[in-house]
Amino acid sequence: MPGDRPNEPVDRAYQVGAFAVADPAVAAAAAAATVDRHGAILALGIIQILLGGLAGIMAAGALVGMMAVGPGRVRILPALGYVAPVVNLLVTGIGSVSRARWARRATLISAGIWLTLMLFAAAYLLGTGDPGLLGREEAAMVAWIVVPALLVALALPIVLLVVYTRPSVRATFERRTK
Repeated sequence: MPGDRPNEPVDRAYQVGAFAVADPAVAAAAAAATVDRHGAILALGIIQILLGGLAGIMAAGALVGMMAVGPGRVRILPALGYVAPVVNLLVTGIGSVSRARWARRATLISAGIWLTLMLFAAAYLLGTGDPGLLGREEAAMVAWIVVPALLVALALPIVLLVVYTRPSVRATFERRTK
């Protein structure tokens, strides 16, 4: 614009509104204006804890089953593969229920990894089926079981990623009372 200093247009381009202001009072007012999502965080945290508990029961059952087959470390290792998801779901779920600041990031990272693994599993299960091994009826039955199971397995990480990336959820975690 005429009369502007050469650097004023650049300065105005980086001023994106009240959220860019370094004034703590303005930042506090902006954070207070966002909606409190404590209920959604609490519900998803409880779901994570319940799924972690179910995975823990499956891990215990797998461990007992492997030990019943016979002693040895080789048979126990597959059962111990359940331990990481159990610990992850329980820790992130408890952190979400208590609205710990680290829980949001941990949940986002876990959900991203889980979604990636489930997509690879879906691609493997749906793409490597040999039509010669199964008849038409068996293949249809497998599809009726595998596809809904994959949709359920993909639902939670997608929901967690969508909800936990919302600015209002981030603000709720940051507003946590001490």
